[in-house]
Amino acid sequence: MARERSLFQTSAFRGALVYLVLFLAVTGATLGFLYNEMARALSRSGDALIWQEAAIVSRLHATQGLDTLKDFVTARGDAGGEVVYFLADGLGARLAGNLSAFPAPDETSRTSDDWITFNVPLDSALNKTDALPVRGRVIVLDNDLALLVARDIEPERAQLLTMARMFGSAMLVLVLIGLAGSVFMARRALARVDIISDSLQDIMQGRFETRVTLTGRGDEMTLLADRLNDMTTRIKKLMSAMREVTDNIAHDLRTPLNRLRGQLENTRVQISKTDISGTAAEAMGDQLTQSIHDIDMLLENFAAILSLSRLESGAVARSDVEVDLAMVVADIAELYEPVVQDTGARLDVLVHGKSACVSGERTLISQAIANLLENALKYGATGENIGLELSRRQAPDGVFYDIAVRDCGPGIAAADRERAMARFVRLEPSRHLPGSGIGLSLVQAIAQVHGGGLVLSGNLPHGLVATLSVSAGKR
Repeated sequence: MARERSLFQTSAFRGALVYLVLFLAVTGATLGFLYNEMARALSRSGDALIWQEAAIVSRLHATQGLDTLKDFVTARGDAGGEVVYFLADGLGARLAGNLSAFPAPDETSRTSDDWITFNVPLDSALNKTDALPVRGRVIVLDNDLALLVARDIEPERAQLLTMARMFGSAMLVLVLIGLAGSVFMARRALARVDIISDSLQDIMQGRFETRVTLTGRGDEMTLLADRLNDMTTRIKKLMSAMREVTDNIAHDLRTPLNRLRGQLENTRVQISKTDISGTAAEAMGDQLTQSIHDIDMLLENFAAILSLSRLESGAVARSDVEVDLAMVVADIAELYEPVVQDTGARLDVLVHGKSACVSGERTLISQAIANLLENALKYGATGENIGLELSRRQAPDGVFYDIAVRDCGPGIAAADRERAMARFVRLEPSRHLPGSGIGLSLVQAIAQVHGGGLVLSGNLPHGLVATLSVSAGKR
């Protein structure tokens, strides 16, 4: 359904619709012009017959007199053709013709050039009793004689109606073909865009071996696919180089740091065995302990940076091993519940459902949840309860399991939440607390490896809700 809705939002479909509307407008105007010209041609042809008939009658009256004219009009009317005749004297009395009476003025429609249109019942001699639409003219033969000559315009109207139906059917066929073509073009374009989008989604999750493969050659979409493949190849090389440099730096620095830590440990042991006054020995021991602690922090930061680099570079792929998130949450809760209780608070655990199985790395997911709980302990208010909740969420692109950690601390302003998940970012209120600003970045990277993400939101009335999402795929 999501892709069906997006079909009508594609530029290909909209462009095809715009072209279809313009094409139909031009075609409709052309057909309308043809219809109007055909109507005028039929009308002119019929009017020419009336003028021809009027010329014959006028010449006959002028050369052979009234009696011959009456006989001619009577014979014409009795012939049963499509022409209507009405010969009248100066007072309007009927002398001859197949029209029983002259139409009343309110029953006629007169044009500016004296053509009249009206409906009349015909004389029974024509074997017609229905009203007939006619168009004609009144010809004045002399002061005491006038002749109405009109023609049946029903066949003309029938032809025009047939033509209008043909043109309407043609327009309907064009509309249907145009819509079908628009949908076809949009589906074809959307299918290719979906291929690119799915490939980019894989690349965003660190699978840099993914390549965009499109059918056809030489169009703008295949050119875009080629550029994306070149870009992916370049990014893969850069990420590999960066990962190699990171690994080398981490290895080169961790070795001397571990050696230095060992030397400090030995020094602390030797000081404890030497004959030095108590106060001086205690001060030196505290300094060595603090130095060892600082080195441990550096080693932890290097390990975190190395893990984050490997996650973001795609070196760590999502495992196909099934992991029950309900059990993971239960194990983490059991581990951290005594720690939370030591602060005078309580860890409230809520799991919706008996099981929540996904494919992934149990160790990474556990590390992400632990990082969120560590942040809640570090930044949450002392003595305030911490919430840990697992829930299932149905989304258009699949099923997700959300693991939410709630605290009642000062929280993070909405404007700073996105920035708080960047590497080495530490917001102003937390700068006095220990940390490297890499924890949320690591959680987000773990979530992305598992097809999800990390969302920070407010916890009413105060505090922060950190929600880790893990994809369970299409279910």
